[in-house]
Amino acid sequence: MSLANLPGRPLVGSLSMVFVLVLLLVDHGQSRPINPYQAPAPVALGSGVAPTAAHCTAP
Repeated sequence: MSLANLPGRPLVGSLSMVFVLVLLLVDHGQSRPINPYQAPAPVALGSGVAPTAAHCTAP
């Protein structure tokens, strides 16, 4: 197989963008809207439960 038979960069780039667009559209169609009253805070760094079993939590 020679390099002359491979598809060009514009074709591969366009196909990649179409794939990403289709993936986003399918995801948008399958997902439920976010309930802002049950969603965690945007900067929540954890569940709020203190760790108890890790070696770094021992006094």
